[in-house]
Amino acid sequence: MKWMGILLLSVGTVFGADARVAFREDFENGVRPHWKKVEFEGETQYKIEKQGTNFVLRGTAEDAATGLAAKFDGLNPKGATLSWRWKIDKIPPGGSDDKKATFDHTARLFVAFKTRIGPPRTINYVWANTVPVGKTFNHPSSGRGRFIVLNSGNGGAGEWHTFKRNLSEDWKLLFGDDDPPEIVGLGFMTDSDGTKSTVTGWYDDIQLITGK
Repeated sequence: MKWMGILLLSVGTVFGADARVAFREDFENGVRPHWKKVEFEGETQYKIEKQGTNFVLRGTAEDAATGLAAKFDGLNPKGATLSWRWKIDKIPPGGSDDKKATFDHTARLFVAFKTRIGPPRTINYVWANTVPVGKTFNHPSSGRGRFIVLNSGNGGAGEWHTFKRNLSEDWKLLFGDDDPPEIVGLGFMTDSDGTKSTVTGWYDDIQLITGK
């Protein structure tokens, strides 16, 4: 079951709850130890790539589904924002946003929130295959993983796209609660095992800012 919240069950703690800038990653120092790999099918290859004077992380999935994730001790969600940038070469040919068998995405980034029972609930930001930008949908296997579409289709492929999201607002949009619970991790995944295709996504400048 490719639900990103599962990644949080097996990765190590990185930061405590008191930092204002709770997490920052620009990949200038390689893939640091706090990123823990979890394989679902095959192995997505994550490697550092130099583009000009900048270093970014490239994830290439060849009939594979592997994510990288980092776990937190429980960060205050008050005023939390998440920013990053990504690009893709293309969407997975034949990929879907509503069918488990072909639920592949070239770029997906998620934030996980604490739950009392079961895996964390997650906000997933996704480069969708067919669902239009601005729309939302649930993972086909579980309502715990919910998605916001920031890019869709092959339009804009090959170009960098930068985002900044208010996590409280997105939590209310997806889950309808007044306040989100503590943030317990974040991660990303490039996958193509359902479509048996090869796709590449690039990630950079991930920053999570939380309340103290």
